Amino acid sequence: MEVWHSLDSVPYPEKQLVLALGNFDGLHRGHRCLLDKMVRYSRQEGKTPGVFLFHPHPEHFLNPAGSPKMLLDLEKKLELLARLGIEAAFVIDFDGCMASLAAGEFVKTILVDKLNVAGVFVGFNYRFGHRASGTPEQLRSYGERYGFAVSVIPPVFVDGALVSSTAVRTALESGDIARAQQLLGYWPVIRGVVAPGDSRGRLLGFPTANVATAVDVIIPHAGVYAGSARIAGGRYITVVNIGSRPTFVDSRQIVIEAHLLQFKGSVYGESIEIELFARLRWERRFESAEALVLQIEKDIQEAVVIERREAPG
Repeated sequence: MEVWHSLDSVPYPEKQLVLALGNFDGLHRGHRCLLDKMVRYSRQEGKTPGVFLFHPHPEHFLNPAGSPKMLLDLEKKLELLARLGIEAAFVIDFDGCMASLAAGEFVKTILVDKLNVAGVFVGFNYRFGHRASGTPEQLRSYGERYGFAVSVIPPVFVDGALVSSTAVRTALESGDIARAQQLLGYWPVIRGVVAPGDSRGRLLGFPTANVATAVDVIIPHAGVYAGSARIAGGRYITVVNIGSRPTFVDSRQIVIEAHLLQFKGSVYGESIEIELFARLRWERRFESAEALVLQIEKDIQEAVVIERREAPG
C-alpha cells in the first residue's frame, strides 16, 4: 500500500481512484463492511481502492481538551488497511485551512480537482466540510454534478447495538474485552515501546516489560488481563497489569506492565504489541507481597488456559 501525506502531486490518472472517506478509528466491523464493499467495487470496475483520512483526528485540532482517545495509532491503522486490500492511503494533516473549507469546497478542491475520484464510499453518518455541515445526501448531489459515484453504507449492528468507535471505547473503558472484540472483529491491542521500570516485578519473581504507549491512544480500564505479546520476533503468553500498583505505591499514575511467560533477555527500546483476550480481575491492593505472588501465580495459570483457547493457530 502506498501512503501519501500531500495532495500536491497525486500519482493516479483521472477517474482511477475509488476512495473510502472517514477517520476509521479502530477499523471496527462497521468500517470493515464499508471497506470490503469499496474494495470489491473498485476491483470490479478496474479502479484503485484507497482511503482518505485526516491525521490527527479533526477533533484533536478543533477541541483538543475534549477530543477522544484513539483506538489505534496511525501505524497500526495503516497496517490493517493494507491487509483489507487498500492500495492507496491519503493521510492528510487537518489544519485551519482544511477546517475552513465549506462542504462544496472540500468536494471540488479535494475530491475533484486534486484526486479526480471515480467514486467514494462513506458511512451513513459521514460529515464533511466546515462545521461538519456536509451530509451523505449532499455528497450524492455533488457526485451527480461532478461525475463520480457515491455509495452510502448503512449502519452495522451486533446483538442489536450499533457498532461505533464510541461503543468500542466504552467497552474498553469498562474493561469489557469480550464486548470490544465483538465490535472490532479482532482482539483489542496495546502497542508501545518497552521502557525501564523499577524492577519490582523481577524482585517478586515475575519480571515485567513496562510498556510506554502513545499519549493519544486509549488503554483499557485498570485491571489484570490475559493476552499474547509479540516482541523481538517471538510470541509469548502474557499477563498484563494496567493500573497504579496499589500494593506498593500510592500513586495515580497508570502504568502498563506485561509479564511474558518463558521470555528471557532484555528488550528495552523494543516495540511490543499485546493482544488482549480477557480481563482476569480488577486491580486491587494486597496485604502483603506474598499474597500478591500467590494471586499472580493464579493469574498466570488462567492466562495460559485462555491463550490456548483464543490465540490463532
